Amino acid sequence: GDSSSGFAPSFIEKPRIIPNESGTLITLRCNCTANPKPEVEWYKGTKLVTETSKISMKVTGKENIYEILLLIQDPIGPDSGTYRCHVKNEHGESNANLNLNIETDPEPEGEPPTFLIKPRIQSKNNGKLVVMDCTVKASPKPEVVWYLDGKILNQSSKLSWRVEEKGDSYYICLELKNPGKEDTGLYKCSIKNGNGELNANLTLNIEIIPVIKEVPRVVTISKTKNVVIECRIQSIFEPQCTWKKDNTVIKDNVTRQTKIERVNDGEYLVKLEVKNATSSDKGIYNLIAKNEKGEVVSSPIEVKEVVEEKVEKPSIDEKLKSIRANEGERIEFVSSLSKIDKQVTVIWYRNSTKITETSETIINFDGKRASLIITKTKIEHSGTYKIVFKNSAGSDESSAELNIFEKMEVDEKQEEEVKETKEKTVKRKSSITTKKTEESETKESASPEVKRKSSILKTTDETEIKEDGQQEVKRRSSILKKSTEKTTTTEEEQKDKEKRRSSILKKSTEKTTTTEEEQKDKEKR
Repeated sequence: GDSSSGFAPSFIEKPRIIPNESGTLITLRCNCTANPKPEVEWYKGTKLVTETSKISMKVTGKENIYEILLLIQDPIGPDSGTYRCHVKNEHGESNANLNLNIETDPEPEGEPPTFLIKPRIQSKNNGKLVVMDCTVKASPKPEVVWYLDGKILNQSSKLSWRVEEKGDSYYICLELKNPGKEDTGLYKCSIKNGNGELNANLTLNIEIIPVIKEVPRVVTISKTKNVVIECRIQSIFEPQCTWKKDNTVIKDNVTRQTKIERVNDGEYLVKLEVKNATSSDKGIYNLIAKNEKGEVVSSPIEVKEVVEEKVEKPSIDEKLKSIRANEGERIEFVSSLSKIDKQVTVIWYRNSTKITETSETIINFDGKRASLIITKTKIEHSGTYKIVFKNSAGSDESSAELNIFEKMEVDEKQEEEVKETKEKTVKRKSSITTKKTEESETKESASPEVKRKSSILKTTDETEIKEDGQQEVKRRSSILKKSTEKTTTTEEEQKDKEKRRSSILKKSTEKTTTTEEEQKDKEKR
């Protein structure tokens, strides 16, 4: 197509291989035209080439002409081969091949020395022997030379080394007997064969006696009420350490412990930890560090203050109050401390049994106010409730009673029903009697037979009223008796209720009697 709509990539000159003068860099270069800019991939044989620390790629260009470079740093024989530059865009693709041949000297057989176990310094026989060693892999067997501060070392009765062959690896070991101050310095082990060279550097520090690197310091940990005194010691071997307080040796026990931590080669951090420190732990402290060569005493450090958190036992401000409630009602016991104390634990009891939270029993405590909520009470919830506030300094407690009664609603309903039934009965009988009396009055000439019927009716009505009244009284007595058995209220409440019921009964009886008398008068008339 024409240039306005774009075109496929096309190489415009022969690809070139350009080495630099020193031979440390080889550039593979291709030039092509394309629109739009092509995507570029390099292949060595059939394998895609990717960028590494050794290989890099560049594409630069303008006006649809692009320079494509593949750069190979420090080329060696294995980098030789056929390279292919592949360019493509939406209109097509193209390839350019380059053959790279690098001539190098034949590589010697075997491999250069490499560390299998890195160099290290070890102290043995209580510091009387220093061992420096490492393990390498090499082929052929390497030559080993030791140096101290740049000078070649010679073997002697005090200083010796050996190389032990173990399969395809070699163990290299230097031993220094009875080390002294003159043996300190930088030790270098040179390990080489025809394929390469390897060096191991080890610094040996030997002190005649331990050296205190800094003045002891106090670290106070207030939350746990611990006091920590620490001091750094420089020593090739771990020293024996003793702390003194006011010139008296401190012996390790449950509350006082000496700890030695190795922080670096030849350096130790010595700590004295005092747990639950009190004012008796104030005073002057010293550290004594020693080994076979001698001992050193630290500068004195004074512990002036010990953080003592005063803990007061809980004090109840608001005590529990006894509660009376009907079955099924929600109740809440509340008790409060005189001040907030988040360290306090709260325990609730019912009749000496510890109470745990359930879906119906809710326990709350915010550091001052404690509450126990029973969302739906039952008879068996009745009892003595106790709350105990407790901390490390002591405890305080409060108790109260909970009385749960059976519901009175049913008895009251029955009483209302009895009253309504009696009133209806009286009204009905009164209505019947009145009607009969009116009929008697209108029939003044009524026969003796009618009068006799009226007399019978009157007697019957009186009997019915009397029987109904007795039945009502009996039923009320039964209800009263049943209510008395079920209810566990106080005697005063019970007497009030009995009086109220007696009053209702008396009024009902009076009404019945009045109605009967009115009836007699009307019939006589």
